[in-house]
Amino acid sequence: MTAAIPVSAKPAGAKEAEEEKGPGAKRPTSSSTSSSGANPHALAVKFAGVIRPYLDKATPALVMAGSFIDTAEPYFFAAIAYLQHIWAILQPYHPQEFLPAIAGFVLVFFGGNFFTICAAVEAYRLVGFDDTKIALEKLRRSYGVARAASAKDDEVDADGNGVADVKEIDKKQLVLRKMSVVAKAVDPELVADALHAIYAGLTAVVATLRIRFAACVTLGITVGGIAHNIAETHLEPVIFELTPPDYRKWVAPSVKYGCRVAGVTIAWFLQMTMSAFHSSARGAQLFARGVLAYAVRHKYLQPTAVDEKGRFFNLFIVAFGFLGFWSQFWSGFALPFPLNLLLLPVRLVEWGLRFLVFLMG
Repeated sequence: MTAAIPVSAKPAGAKEAEEEKGPGAKRPTSSSTSSSGANPHALAVKFAGVIRPYLDKATPALVMAGSFIDTAEPYFFAAIAYLQHIWAILQPYHPQEFLPAIAGFVLVFFGGNFFTICAAVEAYRLVGFDDTKIALEKLRRSYGVARAASAKDDEVDADGNGVADVKEIDKKQLVLRKMSVVAKAVDPELVADALHAIYAGLTAVVATLRIRFAACVTLGITVGGIAHNIAETHLEPVIFELTPPDYRKWVAPSVKYGCRVAGVTIAWFLQMTMSAFHSSARGAQLFARGVLAYAVRHKYLQPTAVDEKGRFFNLFIVAFGFLGFWSQFWSGFALPFPLNLLLLPVRLVEWGLRFLVFLMG
């Protein structure tokens, strides 16, 4: 009889591979297989496959953004060059002195109209101004690096046909190519730190405005509540008797919310008063620095006049600041003609900030 030949359940190749590993080698288990199937790299590949179609759909928007940047860039640098030219023309007149003096004069006599802008600027100056200057300088250097890399890429002729590669591709490919060039040339950590510094300053501004708005509204509602307690006893019954019967149901809520509106209006006026006092003090300091420095340089005053710890400098600030604050308060914080037209852009920014704070509140 022929002896039965044992048949192995494993293929020959698998058996040989197992023998090569040796007796101490671990065999794969179901748990290790499942964990390898869920490793971070596999998840990243899967996630990339999910979002890739959305990135492809976003490519036209990136192309439009690239076209807009290409179109706007010459005008932006032309505007900067023009402003630098104007600044150079003004140098004989020392603009670093008279421009702050003009801004200080406006703050002294009309700063109460722009208390939201003053609060935002003061918060940014205290918290994020120095960091923002450093951040903007970093971004400027990063932009210079990216622009130099892009200019170098414009000269690349990889196929050697005498025509630059960037001139042989369509707009979509050009945008993607430039994005790749910029990504390789710019330091991402530097850009991230710069953007974080700017964001921190803006966050401080938003927080300051929200706190001031909340304090103003809280004070207004408190004052309105006190006024409503008085009006509910003495005024509401009179209005109720004078109102036709069909509309008497509106008397109580109208008096209640009317008192609240009046309270918030009073609180808003008090906020403008405090801001006018602050802007007068800050504006008087700016005005004194510019005007007194001009007078000292032309030898109208002694050099000690610009000493910010000196008696003359501080007396000038107190007197001029009080004059401006009283002028604002006496006029009811109104802008006279033609300043109401000249400062219209600033007023629009002020109203925009107030509306933004109202939305955030």
